[in-house]
Amino acid sequence: MGHGGYLYLVNGTTYDWHLSNQTSEFMERWTFPSMILSGSVEEVYIEWGQFHGHDPTRDKGDLSYTFAASEHNFQLEARATRGFQLLVRLGGISTWNDHQGAIIDLSWVDGGTHYPRFNGVCFVLSGTGPNFVSTSNRPLSVSWMQASLGMIGQRPLRHVCMPGSHDSGISVINGGTLFGDARVCQTQVKSIADQLAFGIRFFDIRPVIASSRYYTGHYGNLPGLGWQGVNGQSISQIVQQINVFTAVNKELVILSISHDFNTDEGRDYRAFTQDEWDGLFQELAELEHLFTHPRSTNDLTLLTMNQLIGNKQAAVIVVVSLDRSHLTLGNFAGRGFYYISQFPFYDNYANSNDPNVMMEDQLQKLRRQRDDPDKPLFSLDWTLTHRTLQDVTVGPSILEMASFMDPRLVTYVIPSCSSEIFPNILNIDKVENTNSIAVATAINTLFAS
Repeated sequence: MGHGGYLYLVNGTTYDWHLSNQTSEFMERWTFPSMILSGSVEEVYIEWGQFHGHDPTRDKGDLSYTFAASEHNFQLEARATRGFQLLVRLGGISTWNDHQGAIIDLSWVDGGTHYPRFNGVCFVLSGTGPNFVSTSNRPLSVSWMQASLGMIGQRPLRHVCMPGSHDSGISVINGGTLFGDARVCQTQVKSIADQLAFGIRFFDIRPVIASSRYYTGHYGNLPGLGWQGVNGQSISQIVQQINVFTAVNKELVILSISHDFNTDEGRDYRAFTQDEWDGLFQELAELEHLFTHPRSTNDLTLLTMNQLIGNKQAAVIVVVSLDRSHLTLGNFAGRGFYYISQFPFYDNYANSNDPNVMMEDQLQKLRRQRDDPDKPLFSLDWTLTHRTLQDVTVGPSILEMASFMDPRLVTYVIPSCSSEIFPNILNIDKVENTNSIAVATAINTLFAS
């Protein structure tokens, strides 16, 4: 028996895909569905030839999928000349991140490590001509919201899906506590600038004060150990990176500010005072293109995308969760800064390290909380969480768990959507490819309206 693993093919386009030219040499399993319907997901088990005396570099598989009633197509290739590889070659199609003729390396993952059948590789292709986006390790070459305005421009924000990142600023470690380290605290591998380039538009920013400066932070109160965690990117660096992005890309960027801690005072980290919030607001006020809402609405999620960015101007919205009644936005209110009541969204993570529990929890909450597209925004928190001291010390890292869940974002979420039920924010750890924007585009193309 040779090496085997799973490939997930996700059709997020408006076209059915038809199989042609399927051939193989020495492959044990290379059988694909004759048609993949629009909006569907197909799981394919692939097995390489590996028998006595066999040269595995001779293993080879090829096929094509052609889009119904169009000239669009792509090819899938299996090669073993430099280790096992699955490659996608874009034929009569280009995407937001790859040109026509480009080769996308899906790599290869043997099945059956930490979570059997949760490992695998996926290829998702979404949209409608000429606005396609696919799985890729290359960033987008276009501003996806502007490119989609013809489709989403008249929709309120509640009828739009976008990718988001969890603990967005923790791609680097800028100090922390004794037991805070990258394995248990780091949630991202790319800076805010790079996340923007990969399509992320909703950012989970958790401010802390450390050494009298504002940083992002990831902290928790662990039994027997007290407050532990790390600092990530500084707020000033995040502001600079967003400003560089919005100077060129006329997109909507949303910062959700919560989980504030002053780590400079004592071992029991306290929340910000009003003066400390004001200091943070002053730094964030350096953001350019802060959005001032029309006086006729107190709910920004009811505004259409054209109202937000249809004038070919970027829009930056800072949504602040103030958990004590005496705290206010002060003079910053309405000048790009808004209370959570002015930007309502449901956000309730599963708090589990079990993939099945997390997925069922989030999809069940989606069905219960978002059974009508006019209800408040829904954040799908596709993240696993360390629960016990054993998880922290010997379990997989946050980044490893995120890698395990990435294929299941594309394979479980799209089949769970309908014209009535779909998430607005895809909140993930470890942004490293364009899978989340491809899923969001599939939702915006096939379900949202």
